[in-house]
Amino acid sequence: MTETPRPLLITTDPLLLDEVLRLAAAAGTEMSVRDEPTASAWSAAPLVLVGDDALAAATDRALPRRDAIVVVRRSDGHGSDATPSEVWRAAVAVGAEHVAELPDASRWIVDRLAQSSDGTAEGGPVISCVSAAGGAGSSTLAALLARESSGLLIDVDPFGAAIPVDGGVRWPDLTETRGRIPPTSLRNALPSVHGVRVLTGTSNERFTIPVHALSSVIEAGARGFTCTVIDTPRADAEASRTAWSRSDVVVVVLGPHPSTVMRAPALIDAVREVCTHVAIVARTSPRDPGTWCLAESVEWGLPALPAFRHDRALAQGEHAYFTARSTARRNARDILGAVYAGIRR
Repeated sequence: MTETPRPLLITTDPLLLDEVLRLAAAAGTEMSVRDEPTASAWSAAPLVLVGDDALAAATDRALPRRDAIVVVRRSDGHGSDATPSEVWRAAVAVGAEHVAELPDASRWIVDRLAQSSDGTAEGGPVISCVSAAGGAGSSTLAALLARESSGLLIDVDPFGAAIPVDGGVRWPDLTETRGRIPPTSLRNALPSVHGVRVLTGTSNERFTIPVHALSSVIEAGARGFTCTVIDTPRADAEASRTAWSRSDVVVVVLGPHPSTVMRAPALIDAVREVCTHVAIVARTSPRDPGTWCLAESVEWGLPALPAFRHDRALAQGEHAYFTARSTARRNARDILGAVYAGIRR
């Protein structure tokens, strides 16, 4: 098996080594360390940190040009004897993008290391789902979209029915979470339901959605998951507005009867205050093909995505057991395709 390349640190300074390894631990990543650079390690690493004590060796080796090189030095006066101007000249010669002085740049280094560990991840779109009226089916649609994309499902309704999961991190565990979350760490911490990583609450106790943690989770999902789907309540609350504002598109779900559109304009206005990309989806029934939805979407100036059919099993929360050839899952794939196409445009 091929090991994933790690960020590379080149230094002979034990104090600088200890400081960078401490920052790497805070970033949730492991480092490769060398006294002198080699061409293979230099080229393979997603990020190279060069201590100012090793700049001369890196320059003398005439290593291949590459991106993602950062020079690190200690600002306590006990690092190399080079002056700041000499360090900058050597950094330019080696092709560095930045010179970071520790401890002042510690937070920046942590973020840069975390970003490098995400380098192989391919982030996808963020989609929020919200019902125009109670029972329209946004939670069902969110679960279907997350399953078809094998992505991340975020449940932001503190009073809704919690998604049944076994173990793993839930909202009450993230109360103190702030800042950047590596997608790999998030993926490993969350429970998996039918191939979907799920962040939800608990059904037996009251909890709140920590908005700072929600922002961090959405950012991690956008960086490291094929698709991030957020099930938001209709309440014009801070958590809902945070989710909408960070979404590539907000999907407003209309129920299987024209009467469900009565409250939709007010909701759409609230969404449009923080997100300009809004689309309509109709949950239809066998006796109602949802043609009225197209007329309403034209009146509101919003695109209408493919509809999805009402099903008794869907209403009972049994969508997870549908086969890949079921109508519900085919509808979800059609909606995802339309969303992706709209985002690319």
